[in-house]
Amino acid sequence: MPATLPTLLLVTFVLSSSLLSPVLTTDEGRDAYAAKKYKFLYFASITGQSHYISICKSGRALVRQGHRVVSLVSSSNSNSSWQKDADLFSFVVFNSSYTKQHRNEIVDNIGRVVVRGRHNSFWGPFFNSANLAGRLNVVDMWLQECDDLLGGAATMGRLRGENFDMMVVDDMIPCGPLLAQALNIPFIHNSVFFAIPSKQGYWAGLPTEPSYVPEQALGLTNKMTFLQRVQNTLAHYIHGFIQFRMGVCKFDGYDKLKIKYNIKPEISTLESYKQAVLYFLHGSFALEFPRPVQPNTIVVLHNAGRHSNETLQQAVLEFLDTAPAGAILFSMGTFVPVLERHKAQVFADAFSRLPYRVLWQSGKELTGLELGNNTMVVKWLPMTQVMEHASIRLYVGQGGSLTVYEALWAGLPFVGLPLMEEMMDNMVRLETKGAGLSLDIGSITPETLSQTIVRVMAEPRFRKNAQRISKIMRDLEPSTSPVDTIVHWILHVTRFGGAHLRPAVQDLNYIQRNLLDVYVFLAVVVALVCWINMSVCCFCLKRMRHKGRKSNHLKKE
Repeated sequence: MPATLPTLLLVTFVLSSSLLSPVLTTDEGRDAYAAKKYKFLYFASITGQSHYISICKSGRALVRQGHRVVSLVSSSNSNSSWQKDADLFSFVVFNSSYTKQHRNEIVDNIGRVVVRGRHNSFWGPFFNSANLAGRLNVVDMWLQECDDLLGGAATMGRLRGENFDMMVVDDMIPCGPLLAQALNIPFIHNSVFFAIPSKQGYWAGLPTEPSYVPEQALGLTNKMTFLQRVQNTLAHYIHGFIQFRMGVCKFDGYDKLKIKYNIKPEISTLESYKQAVLYFLHGSFALEFPRPVQPNTIVVLHNAGRHSNETLQQAVLEFLDTAPAGAILFSMGTFVPVLERHKAQVFADAFSRLPYRVLWQSGKELTGLELGNNTMVVKWLPMTQVMEHASIRLYVGQGGSLTVYEALWAGLPFVGLPLMEEMMDNMVRLETKGAGLSLDIGSITPETLSQTIVRVMAEPRFRKNAQRISKIMRDLEPSTSPVDTIVHWILHVTRFGGAHLRPAVQDLNYIQRNLLDVYVFLAVVVALVCWINMSVCCFCLKRMRHKGRKSNHLKKE
């Protein structure tokens, strides 16, 4: 008996050690994953503007966690757009055929064209692009800069030497998948828009249901009549074929670059898009119409809830603090840095009629305008801080996705002047949810604009609905800061890859995905069964007729 006790203790120790060791190993493995530092390549400079600003927010958060981020920028980008991050990022600048002046001319020209209201319809971009051609064509600039990048031996050599773990790229740049393939690294697509059926339907494998998922820029909701469903179905195929295969993306041009630089030429640019391990879509179902998404499609908010390090100027702070009836924030965003004088005067006249103060952010100086005493023009503002100021009661702007969600996060109703594409969709959703009103920028007058602003400010339902959306939006976020959610997913697919999130639909061709082969097969089977049944019936009828004739013949005899 005495000898048995040590034996039992030894067996117990061995068993407990074997049971605990997997737990310890698992914990150590988890700690090892958390402790490992990665190297990321961020690329959004060809698009630039707000696309670059939004994508880099997660990069800053990654750097603060100890990871390394290299930002790839074009020599045509304004230094002020990226040098603010010089203390966080490492930068690689590639030489572009375009100068900073060329890029500024293109951006200014786009602003002048779209602010006339000729692009704020489904067909607008297709029939009103004459002023965006030639040297001022932004799509041609994207293609040329991609050629400059891939053809820059020094730049590509340096990038290959970095051995990146992951690339994060703006999804409007068809150059992104090509660069990832050239460097042989996985990549994440980042969109500043919500899901566009004819776009993410092809690229990310999202289920596209024209019966309740409205196509971009049609002005439709998720509840459609029969004729609207017909229109939506046709628009899906038209938009997908014209704009994303022949127009905005010019996939054929990038296919030629794949051949020119021998970057997996056997895989088309469209198929290359499908190789992304993750897709970030900017938005929230607090505003968006419910629709199905895939596991590798993450709906996030890029800007909401993240303050910059900038503070409000003292003059601006005093202007807002002493606003007796509240104040309005007006900006057309980075997309329209300056309004033509006659159009700007329409806004100035409308604002001068209001009983509220107006804080006007303009990217460039406004000269020669007659401003009301209630209006202050500022070249730049920390938008998130301003929106959350107690005196700001309304946002007036073009309805861009980043701005709309920043305003809704702060609980502000919206008066929108949509210029193109997703801006019309955002305003349809805002109006449907009762959180704002939309106006046609091509036909606004000081009277219509001021009356609309007064209506939204005076009717409590607009602010109430905006605040409800804000509460739902915040409650849907799994973390206190939406940027933390983005960082979590970036690190997740960097550690484990994205195969466990990738739907099989992305490996199917059009015929397989839409079950056309199955339907044809079933149709053939049904037709064959019907033919056999008809043949048997005909045979039986013929036999019956033959027997009838024979019996009649015998009776006559």
